Parts: sequence; structure tokens; C-alpha cells
Amino acid sequence: MKFSVAAAATALVLASSASANHVFTLNNRCGNAVNAVVADTRCGFSPRCAGASSFTGAQPGNIAAGTSKTVTIPSNWVGRIFNQNGKCGAKGDGCSLTEFNLDTGNNFTPQSYDISNIQGFTQSLQISSPGCDTVTCRNANCGCTNAFPVGVSTPLAVVTTSQFVLVVLEMFLSLSHSAL
Repeated sequence: MKFSVAAAATALVLASSASANHVFTLNNRCGNAVNAVVADTRCGFSPRCAGASSFTGAQPGNIAAGTSKTVTIPSNWVGRIFNQNGKCGAKGDGCSLTEFNLDTGNNFTPQSYDISNIQGFTQSLQISSPGCDTVTCRNANCGCTNAFPVGVSTPLAVVTTSQFVLVVLEMFLSLSHSAL
């Protein structure tokens, strides 16, 4: 089932620096309100504990159609951003979601991003990063080079740059970033 929200040309730009927080602007380009959630995965879904920061800010929550909200994310954050459609778990369980490992990273645990449908497909997504692979998923069968398919957990994209673009297709938000 697609969560029908149009945001085909909107983007999340993360120009990250090692010590600066990230400011995400969540733009709802659909015809109805959505419930945006930022969830930590450090020491849980991700084995990354040391050096990863927790998101302690207020949840963006309800974003009315055609409006936006900003959220400040710690510089070394490891987590997910997803639309809580009433069927997702607290960390996006059961839904399509975007995942970011923005902690310091190294050759063994590089910074990375992905789209995950492992626990279920609920909306279309795209993430791109200058100099890195663009991943796009418009349905549950989008292929493992574009998103983790249902039930599979192999790496997709390794970040070699500090700038990201997330284009959300028929979902709920676009995100822009600036360092504080």
C-alpha cells in the first residue's frame, strides 16, 4: 500500500560537518497531514554505540498539508525518519523508512544511508548523495540495489561524502540540512 503523498522534486540536503548539528526541514507536500517521526537506532537496530548521539529534541509530529517543520539532529546521530501512519512501531517497525548512520564512521563502520522495506513496504522513497549511489524505491519489489527488500538485510550504500539528498516520492516530507 502506498502512502499517497507527492513530493517528487523535494529534497533533504545534509551538508554535514563533524562537529555541527544537523537542521532538518520537513516539508509536507501532500494533500493531508502526516506524522513525521525521528527515531534513534544506536545500540538497538544498529550496533553503533560509542560516539553515536541520541535525538533528544521534540518530535516533529503532525505536519499539516503544504507546511513544514524543522528538527535539530545531533551531528553523530544514528537513526531513522519515517511517517507514523498508525501501523508502524515506535522505531518504524513494519513500515518503509530511511536510515542514516551519521556518526564519525571509519573503514569498518562507514557513514551510510539506505531505504529499508525489510519489515514492510508502506511508501515510495529516494535517497541520493553527490558522488554516491542514488537509491529509489517505488514499490515492494524495487530490487535490492535500491532498497533493502522485505526480509533482507545486506548493505546498500556507503557514504563517501558528507552531503546527502533525500527525495521523498509519494511519502510525506522532504528534508533540508544546515549546520548550526
